[in-house]
Amino acid sequence: MSLREIRENEQILQRMKEAARTQVVSHAYILESDASVDKVRLAKEFVKAILCEDREMDGSSCDACITCQKVDHDNHEDVFLMAAEGNSIKDEAVEEMQRRLANRPNAGSRNVVIMEDADTMTLRAQNRLLKTLEEPAPGTVILLLSENAEHLAQTVRSRCILYRLHSLGTELEENIKLVAAETGEQWLNGEPFYKLVKAMEPALADKAAAVEFLDAMELWLRDAMISLYDQSGAIAAGNRWPQSAREMKEIARRCGKEPIYQAIEAVEEARQDLERNINTGYALKGMLLR
Repeated sequence: MSLREIRENEQILQRMKEAARTQVVSHAYILESDASVDKVRLAKEFVKAILCEDREMDGSSCDACITCQKVDHDNHEDVFLMAAEGNSIKDEAVEEMQRRLANRPNAGSRNVVIMEDADTMTLRAQNRLLKTLEEPAPGTVILLLSENAEHLAQTVRSRCILYRLHSLGTELEENIKLVAAETGEQWLNGEPFYKLVKAMEPALADKAAAVEFLDAMELWLRDAMISLYDQSGAIAAGNRWPQSAREMKEIARRCGKEPIYQAIEAVEEARQDLERNINTGYALKGMLLR
């Protein structure tokens, strides 16, 4: 299996593939979901994409090279797997992880940690982990798998990219792309605030809807930006939006690059507001006013 074969959480998968394709990979991620989502499988597929020797053009792993096989079989020398022992992950386990990360990678340029049950870390273990998150060794990638990221200290969460995962086939994930695309187009076209709020109304339902909306909005803005430079037809070939590739290019051309950059920054600020438990409506409406 590879990332391209997974069908749920499309926006998050796209961000993972883009990170692997460009090798612009953060030092730490949180994958949060309930037990119905196979977070370990997704984490391994992301790691394969990052480390693969012959990855696909979209950023997915080849799923066949020796690196991919080693990750699949849990015997890659640079991938460290962790899980709770008893009821929690303790300070000693994080200390052992740090010793592993202090060594140079054996097979490539990255050391990777996949930590299951991350939200069971003791406070002492989290404080120890914080030191690594603040000053990671070059090439470090830490994936924290959690059923409830709120159980992690804010200082830990703030130093990680948070991906909230949803079960396959949720109505929210099916519809939120359309909401993001409509809102994004109106936003870049300079429509009045009341129209923008009306367009994104489904995203105001709760925090989960808002997070999905922000993921989709950021992806839509990214595709709009790429459309300005796309000569290969990649946007048209993989079009995931109601607007055609030509329409997106025209929207981006009329708007210009700088407003798109500013919109992406506003999305990221809204995401941070939600992580700080600011009211959903306030966070999203504030995004439109930035």
